[in-house]
Amino acid sequence: MSESPDRTSTRGVERTRTGVTTTYATRTEVADAPRGRVVGARLRVDDARDAAVAGVRSAWAAVRGVVTVAGWTVAGWTLVGLATGLAWGWDEGVVAGVAGAVLLVAALPFLLGRARYRVDFSLDRDAVVAGEDAGGAIVVTNEGARAALPGRVELPIGPALVDFHVPLLRGGGEHRERVTIPARRRGIVAVGPATSTRSDPLGLVRRRFTWEDVRTLYVHPRTVAVPSTSLGWVRDLEGQAVRVLTSEDISFHAVREYERGDAQRHIHWKSTAKTGTLMVRQFEETRRSLLTLVLDVDAHSYASEDEFEMAVSAMASLGVRAIRDGREVQAVASGDVPQFARATVRALRALRVTSPRAMLDDLTGIEASDAAMELGTVTRMVAESDRGTSLALLITGSALPLERLRSAALRLPSDVTVGAVVCDPASEPGLRALGGLELVSLGVLDDLRQLLARGVARR
Repeated sequence: MSESPDRTSTRGVERTRTGVTTTYATRTEVADAPRGRVVGARLRVDDARDAAVAGVRSAWAAVRGVVTVAGWTVAGWTLVGLATGLAWGWDEGVVAGVAGAVLLVAALPFLLGRARYRVDFSLDRDAVVAGEDAGGAIVVTNEGARAALPGRVELPIGPALVDFHVPLLRGGGEHRERVTIPARRRGIVAVGPATSTRSDPLGLVRRRFTWEDVRTLYVHPRTVAVPSTSLGWVRDLEGQAVRVLTSEDISFHAVREYERGDAQRHIHWKSTAKTGTLMVRQFEETRRSLLTLVLDVDAHSYASEDEFEMAVSAMASLGVRAIRDGREVQAVASGDVPQFARATVRALRALRVTSPRAMLDDLTGIEASDAAMELGTVTRMVAESDRGTSLALLITGSALPLERLRSAALRLPSDVTVGAVVCDPASEPGLRALGGLELVSLGVLDDLRQLLARGVARR
């Protein structure tokens, strides 16, 4: 027997391709309780399996972090030499095995003791725009009273690694290095933790001393200045009249016969005199203008990665403009749901719109996904939780058929003005109507400014 949907709102974290986790809000709905329990059990089993695999990988990574390639070679030489020497009585094999064991034992003391370096690093800025470079500084200080031997310091920057030499430092001395971080693509980049490396003279084993400090660099999507959203698709500043009739508002609609409970101040005396019956004014409800931005994260809607990047930039440009205009705005994106759970589970990701920086930070970590909900499902969820949206903008790619785009738009309330931004570098940029849907086609991101300005001029 079907039951009403169970809805939960959670805060979650998502690991980006650069290895950094980002926080987001998700609303999940389970349409059928019995099947929902089965789906939940399946998800818990998957989580337990992933945790076990992660534990094994972590242990193996710890061993690999101590023994170098040369160390593994000597260890293999030792095992083979002792095994062959003892099995077949080869004195040479035994000698070779013992020699290798001596080298490994002699290398172990170099793993003992504490680090004599202190490594500090800082970023000039914690946020840049994609295409810019970020700068930082690393300072290595010898905290001991005696001189510290030369060494090496490594600083992970996302998937890359900066490795530099530290010269001999006297007690209390310091060495400073400048670092340039190329931020070519949007994303969240973890900078750190810095590590210093100590190794034996033969390089068989090494010990890394890691500092806990990690800096996060946000590489924001590129944005363009667009016309004020209060002058584009929606021109009003105070609110927008909708088709819902009410007895108390400012947008006059018609007159009707007086009913018990109606306010006498709304009596329309001229109509009353003509009809001989008390007539009162009727109004259309005026809502505060709410702009809803919907980003399609389904990877199947985009023909290339560049299209998705353009869509994220268009979303950022429109959202930042709306926030700076003081408009009430909400921004959502499709959440990820496993294929086997799509019959009962839906997910919607809400982005922060408290400030331009908060929205840009959230968009920085978002990625296209094959598991993301389709745009039509997202707009249905938006409609079910509608807070009075007056204008909805759907941002998607060229691989989404126009029929499905229009179907997604029709799932929004009928009194909502719907526009769509389709990112298609291969198409001719333009602004046109498609069955009640105002469609903006972008060839490059800069077209967004020109097309919206053209739309303003036509109104």
